[in-house]
Amino acid sequence: MDYFYLIIGIVLLIISGNFLVKSSSALAQYFKIPPIIIGLTIVSFGTSAPELFVSANASLLGFSDVAIGNVVGSNIANLGLVLGLSALIIAVPVKKSMIKLDYTVLMLSAIFLGVFMLDYEITRLEGGILLLLMLAYIFFIVRFLKKKKIENNQEEVLQKTYNPIISFLIIIVSCGGLVLGSNSLVKGAVNIATNIGVSERIISLTVVAIGTSLPELTTSVIAAIKRNFDISIGNIVGSNIFNTLFTTGISAIINPLSVNKSILQIDYLFMLAFFILLGIFFFPVKNLRISRFEGLLFLIAYTVFYYIIFS
Repeated sequence: MDYFYLIIGIVLLIISGNFLVKSSSALAQYFKIPPIIIGLTIVSFGTSAPELFVSANASLLGFSDVAIGNVVGSNIANLGLVLGLSALIIAVPVKKSMIKLDYTVLMLSAIFLGVFMLDYEITRLEGGILLLLMLAYIFFIVRFLKKKKIENNQEEVLQKTYNPIISFLIIIVSCGGLVLGSNSLVKGAVNIATNIGVSERIISLTVVAIGTSLPELTTSVIAAIKRNFDISIGNIVGSNIFNTLFTTGISAIINPLSVNKSILQIDYLFMLAFFILLGIFFFPVKNLRISRFEGLLFLIAYTVFYYIIFS
């Protein structure tokens, strides 16, 4: 029965997140919000909604290992598995502007998270700081895009699938699905971990993290196959920023998070290493792409991570 809860939870998260993105985008278009702003806020939130709802629900239920492990594990999976597989299919181009701003914010978010975990607890105040940093990042990006008028160069035609009332109702139902899915996933994962003698930390870093990263995985792999580079490394980096700042921040505000010693000394260091490895792959700047070979290295590093946490 626990495996049923686990599978149902993952399915609900994927379906609900997908409908949340579509209906929110349709509603935003109705109110004439620029597509680039929709992509930055609504779509980014939608693809990271499974991580947010799972960690927030785990925090509410008092499972700190699941809340933090899901964030760290999802960040590692996004780079090691999602970006690794995508780059292995075809080299992924990188925008220079992303290196200057988004990657810098990514590293700063990782540093803040590490500093806050040093005392083996993330307090509500620290969660609030992470949340404010995320809001400041979004505010800066929106102002930057408006100033440069990037939205005029990246105008997209979004299909009006639903009218505003229907879109709003679907958003409500989707959020309900995310709540139910996250509750089912956390319940199933914790029970499975208890029954087979695996720690909540391990189950959250593996099964839960991959489950909540499935939207990014399927989207990125399909995009790579279709050579649709609008969905590329920028979305993966943005998702990791969202996970580190917003998801952790909200979870800590709901309930202060106790930090497992192994998460700080092993898992967090692996996450930081993946972030640094990504930065190394950005050079030389003249050839801005993640090559197939670098994608293979990400996959190998991800396999090594699994070997270490299970050994």
